[in-house]
Amino acid sequence: MSDDYGVALERVNWVTFEEPHVAEYRDPPNVERAAAGKDMISMLREGALDAAIVGELPSDSRFVPVIPDPAAAAQAWHRRTGAIQINHMLVIKNALAKDRADAAAEIVRLFEESKRAAGLPAPDTLGHEPGRTRSEPPQASRSRSTAPYRQGMIPRRFEAEELFA
Repeated sequence: MSDDYGVALERVNWVTFEEPHVAEYRDPPNVERAAAGKDMISMLREGALDAAIVGELPSDSRFVPVIPDPAAAAQAWHRRTGAIQINHMLVIKNALAKDRADAAAEIVRLFEESKRAAGLPAPDTLGHEPGRTRSEPPQASRSRSTAPYRQGMIPRRFEAEELFA
């Protein structure tokens, strides 16, 4: 959003609806937790939130995408950058990856098996498979993995070699 649409990241205040997935994580100053019992859609309707990141646009004519044709925008961005968006990652500690490569491989195998059992959908229009497992993302994606640092979510920018085995 900052690179393509000029959003000033330092002016964005985030509201989250769940606790961090890592106990040691501390939110940056521009993040707050929604009050207990609040939900994102209600807060949008009430005007307490200006915009939201949602998996699926609610079926309510009062809601419109911030990006008019998000699928076309995603395809154009992918063609321009060669990168893919990485939203979630399955991670293991370096020590396990180095000392027990068999265990790391088994974790990946079990994850792949669970995807098949869940009947995940086919790849999207960019060829991205939901829950796709890869040991290393494309270089273009690696070089763009600085967004959490730019947003103040992590204390320093990590080199790709620190993040990907």
